[in-house]
Amino acid sequence: MRVARLYALCRTVDDIADDIGGSVGRARLLGLHDQIELPAPTDTLAQEAQLLFAGRSAGLRAFGDLVAAAAADVGPTCIADDGMLDDYCMGVAGTVGIMMCALFDIPDRWHVAAADLGKAMQLTNICRDVAEDARAGRRYLPHTRCPFAPEAIADGVPDAVDGASKAMADLLDRADVLYHSGHAGLVALPIRLRLAVAVAASIYAGIGTRLRQRNFAPLQGRAIVPARQKARLAIVALLGESMRSLHVKRVSSNVRT
Repeated sequence: MRVARLYALCRTVDDIADDIGGSVGRARLLGLHDQIELPAPTDTLAQEAQLLFAGRSAGLRAFGDLVAAAAADVGPTCIADDGMLDDYCMGVAGTVGIMMCALFDIPDRWHVAAADLGKAMQLTNICRDVAEDARAGRRYLPHTRCPFAPEAIADGVPDAVDGASKAMADLLDRADVLYHSGHAGLVALPIRLRLAVAVAASIYAGIGTRLRQRNFAPLQGRAIVPARQKARLAIVALLGESMRSLHVKRVSSNVRT
């Protein structure tokens, strides 16, 4: 129930940014952001966030950061450098990991790992959607790695496509590091949630594998993990986390005895 409510909140923020967009969408998000920590907000989304994260200030702060990042992302976007990219990924995805931790009262020391997993997934999204974003006037590949306008990528200018491909390779390598960090933190989650997150992360990482198999070709369309491969990835993730859970239980039992 809590996860469903969080999903609905995040989905609504995305819809405001993507479906309404423009100055109206940005104003709506900025207005929501201003009310999130007010004692008596009038915005229904702010009210729901306060109810959901009652007594969990880290979760409410993370939701505020998500809303601010979504507002900043309305309209054309061109990321300047790696630092700006990391801030963006943290704002739109790392915050979701922190909110999940807050909902289940996971200690703060695990929040970095949760944020890393969210950032890894967002980097994968960015690499998957290079062409689609370029056609919309957006370039999330940092200018320092891909110094070309979105239009040049969308139009298939050879240097721009080559620059995008190299940047995708770099970002997917970075995503792998973050997946590893995030995976190390899954042990802190309740078992059912841990299994669900492990499966999702495995499938997202599989998108990166598909992009590598295509030699990081940004204009070939979205990389999709076939259903059969998704099933294999899910099974491997479930078995891996189940075995790890049993190992942790055995170690804990041995320590107690």
